[in-house]
Amino acid sequence: MRRSAARWIVVLALAGPAVVLRASPCSACACVSRPPDRLLGRADAAFVGSVVAQQPLDQTTTVQTFAVRSIYKGELGATVDVLDPIGSGGGSTCGILYGPGPVAVLLHRQGDGWTTDACSRISIADLERVGPAPIHPTPIGTGSLGPGPSLPGGGAGSGGVGWRTAVVGFLAGVAAIAGAIWFGTRRDRARPGVKPGSASVGAPNDGPPDPGSNG
Repeated sequence: MRRSAARWIVVLALAGPAVVLRASPCSACACVSRPPDRLLGRADAAFVGSVVAQQPLDQTTTVQTFAVRSIYKGELGATVDVLDPIGSGGGSTCGILYGPGPVAVLLHRQGDGWTTDACSRISIADLERVGPAPIHPTPIGTGSLGPGPSLPGGGAGSGGVGWRTAVVGFLAGVAAIAGAIWFGTRRDRARPGVKPGSASVGAPNDGPPDPGSNG
């Protein structure tokens, strides 16, 4: 009986490290407890937004795209892609994927991109309390992307001639008439013995007959 108990003790002692090694990848992320202001101070950027897309890169890496609502730190646009070391096949125990709805996210630089982790989680209320006045980016699909340019002189959807076109046409007509009158008057002045406006312009003079014509 004693020998059997001793054997079980030896088996458990040898199997113990194997159990610990198998369990360690699935253990929770070990985080140092920090107050919200310290978490914000350590972050490179911070915002409040919502997940609008999620794209797996591989079994252990996922890219989440957020629509940014309020920026509390850093330079961000209306959307931001966040790389997380976690996926359908596992990954880092500190990786975190956000669900639907607004959340506060603290970002850290990773190369030219952004990442976050479970140790950087912060509530919206805490971020609003310890953060500065937020900046609101231009919403997606608005701002500089306005309606297309309209045709000059016409309103949107108008198929007729605009008032500007009508005025320009009227002035052009007046100028053409005035030019014609001026040109005709100048031509008449250029002819000798002809008064401008006379009805006999270009007709021969009706004077007395030449005395030398009879004979």
